[in-house]
Amino acid sequence: MMQRRNFIKTSLLLSAVALFNPERYQHRLLGFEEAIELTYQQVLKEFCEGRTAVDGSLLISLTIPTQPGSSVTIPVEVSVESPMNEEDYIRSIAILTTKNKVNKAVIVEYTPANGIAYLFANIKLSQTQDVVVLAKTNKGVIYKASKKILVAINGCD
Repeated sequence: MMQRRNFIKTSLLLSAVALFNPERYQHRLLGFEEAIELTYQQVLKEFCEGRTAVDGSLLISLTIPTQPGSSVTIPVEVSVESPMNEEDYIRSIAILTTKNKVNKAVIVEYTPANGIAYLFANIKLSQTQDVVVLAKTNKGVIYKASKKILVAINGCD
């Protein structure tokens, strides 16, 4: 009985150490490495991997309030027209901001098994700025759509 308790205590202790020391144990904790300050241009360059984004306003449906009541949580709904089959599908969708400290709001990966290219997220905006949506296909084509959002003076930091 005592050996089992010691085993459980040791296992819990090692799990806690691994959880709070991500560098040593090579894992990410709640997007720890993603929340870094990058300019919009840096994030765009990273996502596009040297390619130029083309106008995707006919393929990307972006639903977001133009003048939200609060900048704390702004709903963003994105859907991209795509067959979502093995030959032609949306590989990832990114929601970026242009003037926040952290401009990478969310990036989601897709496969043909998803069936549709759809994303809903709540984001924060620090000031009036553009919200940019990028959709990357499995063939490397990147579509871009954006919308200017007017934020009240007391936006988030």
